[in-house]
Amino acid sequence: MSKKEKVKTTKQIEGMFSIIRTLLAVTIALIFAFFLISTVSDNPIKDFSTLLIGPLANTGRMITVVSKMIPLLFTGVAVSLIYSAGQINIAAEGAFFAGAVASTVVAIIEGIPAPIHIILSLLAGAVTGAIVMGIPAIMNVRYNVVTIVSSLMMNYVALYGGLYIILNPLRDPSAGFEASFSFAKSAILPRILGNDRLHIGLLIGLAVVIFGSILLYKRPFGYSIRTVGANKRFAIYSGIPVDKTIVLTSLLSGAIAGMGGSVETLGNYSRFVYSGFTNHGWDGIMLAVLCRNNPKTIPFAAFFLAYLKTSADSLNLTSKIPPEIISVIQAIIIIFIAAEKLLSKWEHKKIVANSQKVMAVEKGD
Repeated sequence: MSKKEKVKTTKQIEGMFSIIRTLLAVTIALIFAFFLISTVSDNPIKDFSTLLIGPLANTGRMITVVSKMIPLLFTGVAVSLIYSAGQINIAAEGAFFAGAVASTVVAIIEGIPAPIHIILSLLAGAVTGAIVMGIPAIMNVRYNVVTIVSSLMMNYVALYGGLYIILNPLRDPSAGFEASFSFAKSAILPRILGNDRLHIGLLIGLAVVIFGSILLYKRPFGYSIRTVGANKRFAIYSGIPVDKTIVLTSLLSGAIAGMGGSVETLGNYSRFVYSGFTNHGWDGIMLAVLCRNNPKTIPFAAFFLAYLKTSADSLNLTSKIPPEIISVIQAIIIIFIAAEKLLSKWEHKKIVANSQKVMAVEKGD
């Protein structure tokens, strides 16, 4: 048996334990959710069943799941890329919001042909999102500013700066509530499958997933990203431009998150209606942790999270249990997945046993 086969087998064991750890975290979170429901529900079995299978009750709810999944594709890939570079840049939430604002500025303009109008609106969101996530990276490589702090502050710059633009120069006084002027029809994303809630943003999101996966694992720049994230000193000695890689990855991640904000706004609304954070950026962090920064598995994790959110909404309609229970489930899942020592002894024993088996086979050869 060759050394290459041995390494591959070890990676397979590590991958297997990664899946087991994730499934265990989800199971523990659901058990905890059941006990939480039991403390406030008159019929915990029924309510927990609603949480598990509520969206399967009708086609409309499953369409809602897919609709909720769309923005998560963008933020999940965005955070996965930047975390693969070893950067704790948490400005995806601000980039998403700023992207929605920037696309609104373009979308309210009348007289632009439909395909061009949509492209310009999405580009505006992508560029603005890139700026929001790029600034903390530039501050880090140039002035050694702690990324997690500066990116957290950028979220609020994006939020309040965006709200000022929406509620002042772009506010529609005839709307009757705090909202922007209506989008031009040429800027609204086309529907797919003849459904009002499904739009081409789903196809764009899946294309982003494919792009992120190919970039990260099939292209030289993706190798640079992963090397910088795994060992920055080794990357420097290998001749990889570390600072440039960090900045470019941050810009790319911000562009993806910003485009996600554009897609969500132009696909679901006729005007800008947000009054605060959408939480899609924070959800992207959970997805990246759940998928261990692998864009290829983001659609499955995004579907899972969207399914839980739809279940919580259904549960809230039929009982007094608030939808915030999903936030508790998310927190527990992240805690257990982030616990690197969970099952580590068992994993180590399996790897050692496998290595001994390989050595025995090689001696036999």
